[in-house]
Amino acid sequence: MNLVYNSDILPEATFSLPPTDRAFQYGDGLFETIRYEAGKVLFWPDHYERLRHGMEALYLNVPDGFSTQRLHDLILALIQQNELNRGPVRIKLQVWRQPGGLYTPATHAANWLLTTKPGQPFSLTDKPRLGIFRDIRLSPSRLSVFKTLNALPYVMAGLYRQQHDFDDVILLDTNGHLAECIASNLFWLKGHQLYTPSLESGCINGIIRRQLLRTWPVQEGLFQPDVLESADVVFCTNVSGIQTLLGTLPEHLTATLRRLADGTQNL
Repeated sequence: MNLVYNSDILPEATFSLPPTDRAFQYGDGLFETIRYEAGKVLFWPDHYERLRHGMEALYLNVPDGFSTQRLHDLILALIQQNELNRGPVRIKLQVWRQPGGLYTPATHAANWLLTTKPGQPFSLTDKPRLGIFRDIRLSPSRLSVFKTLNALPYVMAGLYRQQHDFDDVILLDTNGHLAECIASNLFWLKGHQLYTPSLESGCINGIIRRQLLRTWPVQEGLFQPDVLESADVVFCTNVSGIQTLLGTLPEHLTATLRRLADGTQNL
C-alpha cells in the first residue's frame, strides 16, 4: 500500500517520522476521516473546510499544493494506486506542526499525511447497550469543534465502554450536559421535533451532523441526560453510519439519512 506525505507518494513500508515529531510529542495537529464510496469522495467540501478552519485555529500555515482540488485529485490517485476503487474506502488526512520548540512551537509550518484502507459501506445499526461516561468531561473552546490529535477523552470513554460491555457511551460537558458519543454526534426525536447538543457542549462539528442540520428542523441546545428518558428515538451519526441507541427510526427520517449518507440529498 502507498501513502502521500507532503505531496510525495511513498510506500507505507518506507515511511517514518523522527522522535521530535510534534504529532508524537504534543498531539499538535488535526485529522479528518473521509469516506469514499460508489466512485465519490463524500462530503469533501465540508471535510476540507473544517480542516482548513482547524488549521487556522492552530495557527498552521497552509502547505504548498494543499488546495481542495489538488488534494481531491491526490485522494483519487492514491485510491487507484492502492487498487481500492472498487469498494468503500476509509481515507484519513492528518495535518500537524513541523518539529521545533517545546510546548511553544518554533514554527507554523505543517506536515501532512494521506492514507487509505478498505472501508465498510454506510450502515444503519442498533446499539442498545448505552452508558454515560462521567469521569472526563468535554469543554467548549475554539478547538473543540475539530478533530485534534489529542483525543484522550474519547480514548478513555472507549475503555469505559469496553470495561462495562456497552455498545456506546455518551460523553458530557463540564456542566453535565449531553455532548456526543465516542465517535459520533448525538440526536434524539420526541414527537416530530429532532434535538441535538449544540457546539457549546464541546462536541465535534460532525460532517453528517452538518448535513442533517441543513435539511431537517433540528433544535440545538444544552440538555441534561434525563431528557433522553422521554425521547421516542435516540441515535448517533458519523460518516460511517447511523447507530440507533433507543427506539426505532421512522421511515421518513431513515430515508433522509440514507440520502444524506450517499450524497444524493439536495443540500
